[in-house]
Amino acid sequence: MIKKKIIVKLGKRSYPIFIGENLTFEVGKIVESLGEYSKIIIVTDNNVSKYYLQELKNSLKSKKVESVVLPSGEKTKSFYYLELLSNKILSFQIDRNTLLIALGGGVIGDLVGLLSSLILRGLPFIQVPTTLLAQVDSAVGGKTAINTKYGKNLVGTFKQPIAVISSLNTLRTLKKRELTSGYAEVIKYALIADKKFFNWLIINGKNIIDLHPNACSHAIKTSCLIKAKIVSKDEKESGIRALLNLGHTFGHAIESTNKFSNKILHGEAVLIGIILAIKLSIKLNLCKLDVLDKCQKHFEKLNLQYNLRDFKIKPELNNFLELLKFDKKTKNGNINFILIRNIGEGIIYDSVKNDILSNFVNKEIINR
Repeated sequence: MIKKKIIVKLGKRSYPIFIGENLTFEVGKIVESLGEYSKIIIVTDNNVSKYYLQELKNSLKSKKVESVVLPSGEKTKSFYYLELLSNKILSFQIDRNTLLIALGGGVIGDLVGLLSSLILRGLPFIQVPTTLLAQVDSAVGGKTAINTKYGKNLVGTFKQPIAVISSLNTLRTLKKRELTSGYAEVIKYALIADKKFFNWLIINGKNIIDLHPNACSHAIKTSCLIKAKIVSKDEKESGIRALLNLGHTFGHAIESTNKFSNKILHGEAVLIGIILAIKLSIKLNLCKLDVLDKCQKHFEKLNLQYNLRDFKIKPELNNFLELLKFDKKTKNGNINFILIRNIGEGIIYDSVKNDILSNFVNKEIINR
C-alpha cells in the first residue's frame, strides 16, 4: 500500500516519488497509472535480481517484459557497460514507447538513466531504487552519469524519470555497510538545509540504520522533499543545486584514487568528504568548531567511519589535487567547494586559494 507521495515540480517534466512498504509488488499498478507502453525492459544487477526481479515481472504480468542483469559494483558505471547495455536493449526491437525500469542502487539508476537519454534519442524510464542511498538521493533529481579514468560522473546528462518508486522492504536485504553508506546522504541534507532534521537525526539515526519503518520513511521523505525543492529551483545545477554536493568533491576524489573499488563505498567516501568540508569551513573561518564536534560525536555514536585511515587509503598529494580540479563544479580553474556556515546552512564557496588547499589536503588527508 502506498503510504507517501511527493511531487518533484518541474513543469511538464514533473513526476511523483512513491514511498512505502512492499511497493515492489505495486509497480505494475503504478506503471498502468502513468500510461501505455509497447514494451517494458527491467535493468538490474546480479545481487538485486535474486530478490526483486521476479516480483517486478509478476506485477507487470499483463505487459511484454524483458530484463537485463548486469554485474554489481561501481565499475559497471562505464563506457563498456553503457555500450553492452545499449546493444542488448536494441536487440529487443524497441520503439520510442518502450519503458525502461532501473531496479537497483545508484549504479544501475545512473547507468539506465544515462542510456534512457541516449537510446533512440530518449526513452521514458522509472527508478525503483533498492538502497537507502539511492532512495534518498541518486534516484531523485535526474542526474545520470558514468565514470571515466579521469574521475567520477564526468560523462552524463540530465534526464528526469517519470516516477520513483521507493519500497522500504528492499532495505532489509542490504548489508549494514550499505545502510551506513546511505546515511551519509541523509545527514548531508540536514547539514545543508534543515537544522530541525539534523536534531531529529541525532535522536533517530540509529533507528534508521536499524530499519525501523517509521524512521526510515520519515528520513526518506524529508530527504526527498529537500532535494525536490532544490531541484525544482535549479534543475541543471547552474546555482543552488550545487549544495547537494556537500562532501562529494572530496568524496569523489577519494573514490577515484581507489579506482572505484569496493574498498570504500560511495557513501563512505562522502561521509569522509563531509567531515573534510566542515574542517575546511573552520579553517576558512566560515563556521565554528562545535559543528565539527556535533557531527563527529553523532557519527561515533552510530559507529560510522569518517577517517581515511579507517580504510587504509593514503593518496598522493599532487594526484589528489588534480582529481579535485576535475570535479564538475570547477569553473575557470576555481573549485566550487560546498561548505558549511552552520548546521542547516550550506554555502557555495569558490575562493579557496591553491596554497591553502594544498596545505589543507597535505595535513588532513595525506599525513593523517
